[in-house]
Amino acid sequence: LLPNSTTDKELQHLRNSLPDSVKIARVEERLSALGNVIACNDYVALVHPDLDRETEEVLADTLGVEVFRQTLAGQVLVGTYCALTNQGGIVHPKTPVEAQDELSSLLQLPLVAGTINRGSDGVGAGMVVNDWVAFCGQDTTATEIS
Repeated sequence: LLPNSTTDKELQHLRNSLPDSVKIARVEERLSALGNVIACNDYVALVHPDLDRETEEVLADTLGVEVFRQTLAGQVLVGTYCALTNQGGIVHPKTPVEAQDELSSLLQLPLVAGTINRGSDGVGAGMVVNDWVAFCGQDTTATEIS
């Protein structure tokens, strides 16, 4: 997914550079920092409660995921405060245990609350993860990622 600030030239370059099997869509979304307002894996996506319905539909169709409007510990920027893989996820450290359990059940994923970079609660903003590896800031402690 690309924000509406993506130019036609940039969009065409991406289409020419990626295999045809990779779906690309540009969304007309007021909340254009998509990484801050969307957290997803291959099956589910958590989105900012105010994300446009049209963007939600494009997200579901393009990525083939089930979309849930959600907040984490009262924070609407789910992409900033959550990181998901198909194996599990980490959420804002102040997410109550009951909310973690409910969200875990909804997503069918194990979740933990935690921090990165010596206490930062922006876990989604401070790490890049997939099913095989996670990259995080150099200030992240062993306790935070264990």
